[in-house]
Amino acid sequence: MIKANYHSHSTFCDGKSSMEEMVLSAIGKNFTHFGISSHAPVQYDNDFALKEENFIAYKQEFLRLKGLYADRIKLFIGLEMDYIPQMAENLRWKAEKYYQLDYFIGSVHQVKEKNASFDTWFIDGSKQEPYDEGLKNLFDGDIRRAVGCYFAQQIEMIELYSPDVLGHPDKVVMHNKDRYFHIDEPWYKDLVYSLFDTVIKHSTIVEVNTRGIYRKRYNDYYPSTPFLKYLIEKNVPLIVSTDCHKAEEADCLYQDAVLMLQSLGCKELFYFDGTWKCADIKEFL
Repeated sequence: MIKANYHSHSTFCDGKSSMEEMVLSAIGKNFTHFGISSHAPVQYDNDFALKEENFIAYKQEFLRLKGLYADRIKLFIGLEMDYIPQMAENLRWKAEKYYQLDYFIGSVHQVKEKNASFDTWFIDGSKQEPYDEGLKNLFDGDIRRAVGCYFAQQIEMIELYSPDVLGHPDKVVMHNKDRYFHIDEPWYKDLVYSLFDTVIKHSTIVEVNTRGIYRKRYNDYYPSTPFLKYLIEKNVPLIVSTDCHKAEEADCLYQDAVLMLQSLGCKELFYFDGTWKCADIKEFL
């Protein structure tokens, strides 16, 4: 059996459980492979990302746990790295050469229009107000312009830096709640499929993220089920992630997601074991 989750956060960033608590939970929930993936340091003051000065401690704690629990679970170190145009450093170089990670997740949480001010549209977080305010103040309330920038930013990230995994690729829906657009509108679907065409071109792994459902912030996975059908038809490599911020969330809806993917016709899932590999989806059940 394989049970693998590579998207987890601890108290080194905005998680609520220590790294060791996350690892012990993963062991208790019978994971065979588990990745530590704090939000990577960013170039401005914030309360969600790993601090650059704490990275050495982050890696040392990972190595301690990797050795301590080597006979019970395979552990890997990564980061969830944000791409913000005109602000991001070379993510691939940072991941491989500077931080020397096993893998990295590329995500967009803050949307910045090119050549615009420093301010960004924050599409994540627990509160809806920053989403609405950013849309109004930075994009004049033009949802198609704002969402277009969101998807263009992900495409640019993939083309420039080829992240190992694309994190929650349609999370822009979370605070939308069908107020500004619906996911079946042609213009929105065109943006999603344009992103996925880039994913296919670069052989990027896409995570199926369960967090929106178990946190009751969205009624579907990221990506939403209609788009998962498209990814499966195109044989895009997929992994299941819980994006856990607490120890008890390590496997929230994990098995449900695997079963759902199988019902949609998915035959294989990917996992990291020093290199990215694929296995029959039945091995994850």
